[in-house]
Amino acid sequence: MTSISTILRAIVAPAVILAAGFANADSDREALRIALMQQESGPEAAVSHYELHDYRRLWASDEAAAALFAALRLAPEHGLSEARYGADRLERMRAEARGAPAAMAAAELAMTRAALLYARDLSSGMLEPRRIDRDLLIAPPRPDEAALLAMLAAAPAETLAALAPADPGYARLVTMLADLRALPEEAWGETAPGGATLRLGDRDPRVAALRARLVRKGDHGGVAAGGDPEVFDAGLEADVRAFQRRHGLNDDGAAGQRTLDAINTPLVDRIGQVIVSMERARWTNRERGRRHVYVNQADFTVRLVEDGATLFEERVVVGARRHRTPEFSDEMEYLVFNPTWHVPRSIASEEILPLLQEDPEYLSKKNMRLVSRSGDAPPDPAMTDWSLYSRADFPYSVKQAPGPGNALGRVKFMFPNAHAIYLHDTPSKNLFAKDARAFSHGCVRVQDPLRFAELLLAPQMDDPTGRISRILDTGRETVVRLDTPVPVHLDYRTAWADEAGLWQFRDDVYGRDGRILSALLAAGVVLTPEADG
Repeated sequence: MTSISTILRAIVAPAVILAAGFANADSDREALRIALMQQESGPEAAVSHYELHDYRRLWASDEAAAALFAALRLAPEHGLSEARYGADRLERMRAEARGAPAAMAAAELAMTRAALLYARDLSSGMLEPRRIDRDLLIAPPRPDEAALLAMLAAAPAETLAALAPADPGYARLVTMLADLRALPEEAWGETAPGGATLRLGDRDPRVAALRARLVRKGDHGGVAAGGDPEVFDAGLEADVRAFQRRHGLNDDGAAGQRTLDAINTPLVDRIGQVIVSMERARWTNRERGRRHVYVNQADFTVRLVEDGATLFEERVVVGARRHRTPEFSDEMEYLVFNPTWHVPRSIASEEILPLLQEDPEYLSKKNMRLVSRSGDAPPDPAMTDWSLYSRADFPYSVKQAPGPGNALGRVKFMFPNAHAIYLHDTPSKNLFAKDARAFSHGCVRVQDPLRFAELLLAPQMDDPTGRISRILDTGRETVVRLDTPVPVHLDYRTAWADEAGLWQFRDDVYGRDGRILSALLAAGVVLTPEADG
């Protein structure tokens, strides 16, 4: 028979344990409340979250904490620094704090700060673009910390796993970085010697070195049976062409200096390019638009994309190094056919005035005219002593009428912005044949602009080709508005993997990637994971 004392123990013992549990929970919450009050600085969203949820810990369960530590240790896979978030230190803090409410509160807040920092970095980038370069006019989409903390409280593992950009191109960069890092430093072998351009049929000891370098890089299958390794044969030419296409070079099959420079670029430099491209992808981690225009300045190309399909892809000319095209996003609102060129003041005073001083009839020859800023009638350029004016006090504006020689060509594509940047046609078609096309004053010149215009207008008219032709025939400036504005993204990427998985690399024509990489390294990012921690 069960004794009364045994029954009492069975009833009382669980109640005592439950009461102790409540006491411990109360102690933990009070310790966390005090810790939040005592911290000198911290995310306001975290303070609000804990207050709203009665100071319940986000990382109380071992499962939630393990999910955070595992996520932080994945930082190097994304070109971030694991040391920046300190997973090992946080794990030790939490383990050593068990049973000590104040220490556990300190570990909890440290984990939350690390989680918010990691989430910000992985979803929208470590750096502030405008602090790196004045032409990086990008506002990264920083996460809403309050919403993020609520999601972490509800589903920590799932939330942490979904932080990286969802763009498939980003996932390919992650794979690309892992594959490059897996290669030993000497993987690509000795560099190919420089010198005169190597072409089909040439016999030269340098051909063997070039071939060996391509073999080591996976761009060549070796020497055909019975072939001479020092002869530039058809197989090598085909491989050089393929390499050139992968690096944005004219695929002429000849190994000139630009091609050799690309072939000889060190592995560590390519790793740096991928890491920078990942940071750039995080800065622009937002929808580009179902239908949008995408310009990759480093690739010198423009694309019109609709529902993921590329409707138009063509070469462009971007700003010269002293007139660099900035990076930003906007919306194209209208097209101007037979445009008048309103010459920017800097060009008028710095470039046209010296030409006027040499030839007072320069304006008439270029179908240009003076416009007085004061409202008075401008003088006859041919009867004016232009030596009396300097670049600092040139008092006139200059306009170029529509016509065959107009610098904007037959059409310009307008997305009004504070930087006076737009896309347009050009009469200087020869520049599109070059592989490096940085020649403009900042605007983007488009090859085959009329086809581009037809595709932009196709959703709102039955016969855009005929309509454009009739407008052009008038010779008059004509504005055609887009019924639905089209997002335009002026971007700059020097490394990516295409949909077939092929690695693509481009030159850092403006030196921007170099500045970004330096800033990332200064912030703790490393090129190889062995150097981290």
